[in-house]
Amino acid sequence: MPRALLTLLGTGLVLVVGGVLVVGGPAIDVPMGVFVACTACAGVAFVVAGRCERVRIGSWSVPWYVFAGAGDLALAVGALAVALPGLLGVSAPQVGVVFGSVSSSGGIGTLAVTSVGIGRLGDGGGSEPPGYDPNR
Repeated sequence: MPRALLTLLGTGLVLVVGGVLVVGGPAIDVPMGVFVACTACAGVAFVVAGRCERVRIGSWSVPWYVFAGAGDLALAVGALAVALPGLLGVSAPQVGVVFGSVSSSGGIGTLAVTSVGIGRLGDGGGSEPPGYDPNR
């Protein structure tokens, strides 16, 4: 995925979270709250990944693909929070209405997104040249 699309995806996720908070703010239960918070974190991480080549955090220089991987993992945690009650047989009504059949396929989707996120956190899919040290 081109990095410019990460900015677009992140902005869309943050706008969706804003809409969910405006429309269903007081009625959000715990799994949905975790999903909304993780989606917001993922959106911000994707925007940072799309806009910045590197971000200085203290003495470290963190490359863009670490933020993209963290965003993927945040989406996976949010999807798992929504899918887990359905997988355990304790489904909340709001989660069932909003996400429909996410519970049946949520476990598989969560594993797929998690594997992508871990791959990006590791080496960014080979986006850095061999022997490159960003902390020099």
